[in-house]
Amino acid sequence: NIFYFLFDYSFQLQKPEFLDDVLFFYFKEIADKPSLNFENVVYVFLDEIQYIENWQSILKKYYDLSNKKIKFIVTGSQSILLKRKSQESLAGRIFDYYLPPLSFREFVKIKEEKIKCLEEYDLFELPQFFGKLDQFNIYNSKEISKLSEEYIISGQFPETKNLNFPEQRNEYISESVIGKIQDDCIRIFNIEKRDEFKLFTRQLLENISSLFELTNISREISISKKTLENYLEYLKESYVIEILYRNHRSPIKKGRMSKKIYTPCVNFTCALNHYSPKDIDKVPQAFGKIIENIIYNTLNLKYGNDSISFWRKNNKEIDFLVTKNAKQIAIEVKFSNNINLKELKTLTDYMKLKKVECGIVITKNEIGKKEVNNETLYFIPYYLILMLI
Repeated sequence: NIFYFLFDYSFQLQKPEFLDDVLFFYFKEIADKPSLNFENVVYVFLDEIQYIENWQSILKKYYDLSNKKIKFIVTGSQSILLKRKSQESLAGRIFDYYLPPLSFREFVKIKEEKIKCLEEYDLFELPQFFGKLDQFNIYNSKEISKLSEEYIISGQFPETKNLNFPEQRNEYISESVIGKIQDDCIRIFNIEKRDEFKLFTRQLLENISSLFELTNISREISISKKTLENYLEYLKESYVIEILYRNHRSPIKKGRMSKKIYTPCVNFTCALNHYSPKDIDKVPQAFGKIIENIIYNTLNLKYGNDSISFWRKNNKEIDFLVTKNAKQIAIEVKFSNNINLKELKTLTDYMKLKKVECGIVITKNEIGKKEVNNETLYFIPYYLILMLI
């Protein structure tokens, strides 16, 4: 009761009848149920289905005829096209599932490393769990730190496992992933200024974890703000870019205030800059931004984008505020082991003002619990935060 079919690239664009023939053959010759009168649920996996014209109508027909006993799982590299087509005639019959890049835990498993990852945990239970974090770090910090560097540079795609050199992995990500997404956007959205769109994409990916203002970018690359707004939406739909909003009670005001740009996959930024693990110590400022981004990704997948914001007032900023069940955690990313405690005054002042019980400082590999300005701060290496999910 499980069927898989790949609509390979070599087929090019096929007529709906081709999909109809494939499904009819399975139901008649293999499942032996040409009438679609199934007793149990049948699962049909159709990969790269975007190469079939009007595929959604064919699936709707079979789904309805089977009295909802057929469950179709459709996948494809052109996620924008899949999403848009499915919404046209499968409303109420389809559920979107976002498959993010590999988590650090999945990366370690694929690498088949003998090291055992820390169990998943919750930052809101940090006071009770911190002892386990500390113990795990004592025995595993060297191995986990090294693996996390490889993961951040090029380990978020399973395909890179079989590529031996950083240059090969960067080329795969920049050409086969980023390049393919850009080409899809250009074709699907009929983008005329192709070079400008690619330049805009690169500019955003090279300025992750930063405040951004489309008006300024518009002046820099001589493209209207309206056009850039469209480009930004295309990149968001393509899972290339995500936006983090400033903390505010009013959703309307929040949308008008300054925002920060992130990418769901930091491998994109590393590939465009041809980084390798040895560059992490050479360009610490750039990797500070990359680490902040991967922390955002982890928090986003753990708690959801609606639960995360950043705080900014009078040029003072706190990287992340995470809210859950009326409780809040304040997080500052400092990719360093020599943190000047004076730099944490904004964090502790906010904690005191808002009565936040838990403050977290993300470090390179320093771990500890300290009282700073009469507030309790937990110093945690970035690679331990990656194990939240």
